[in-house]
Amino acid sequence: MRTMVQLFFGELTCMDVILAVFTGVAGATILAIAYRQHENGTESWKARKLVHVSMGTIIGLSIMSYSNLTGPLLATGIFCAFLMYAWAHNSNLIWDLLLAGSRDGEDTLGTFASGIFGLTSFGVVFLLFLNQPSILVSAILTVSWGDAAGEIIGRPFGGALIPRPFGDKSIEGMAAVFFFSVFACIASLLLYATISIFDVAFRILFIGFCISMLEFVSRRWLDNLLLPLGTALLMWAFIFPSMTLF
Repeated sequence: MRTMVQLFFGELTCMDVILAVFTGVAGATILAIAYRQHENGTESWKARKLVHVSMGTIIGLSIMSYSNLTGPLLATGIFCAFLMYAWAHNSNLIWDLLLAGSRDGEDTLGTFASGIFGLTSFGVVFLLFLNQPSILVSAILTVSWGDAAGEIIGRPFGGALIPRPFGDKSIEGMAAVFFFSVFACIASLLLYATISIFDVAFRILFIGFCISMLEFVSRRWLDNLLLPLGTALLMWAFIFPSMTLF
């Protein structure tokens, strides 16, 4: 089983540098593509989900491969350097990016809150489940794949709607959340655990169902808070019940 990234700032390995450069450059490139799509009149949700899926996947599949915290810090610095360079040439860039990343009917404050609560949720999961990397990775991928799939599939293909007081959800979108959340859990276990997928298959399906229900009851940015925490707690309760926290 692969272990968590070590929680100290130390020397960079060759792999750390490669991962950091790739992540920083990829993040800046993806953000530039999404921004260009927004400028060209592409529906804002498509650009938003491009960033959502791509960056979440890159972070989820690479974060555990760093030797220590200096690697992720370098990746963040590279990304911010590109962002500041672009901002120096366009002073409205940050504001435009917030507008491009906002959901329908949501202002920039809501977008900012969504990001803050998402980071807080991932931070709590990271600190609580240091002993089991697959839990953190499943939490990241569930949001990147499961939550995103609900909108990517639900918007163009959703027909049968389930009524809610604060906005209907499509059955097709909810099914996508379920299936891709299951895939996220399976991928994280295959990469970072020694458990046989067949031994816990029904439990994974139950976790996927619970995640889809969390998505259904979430309003606006609450899914960014509830899905990572919910995924982590469900994985702990049903896949790693004997694991101690911290």
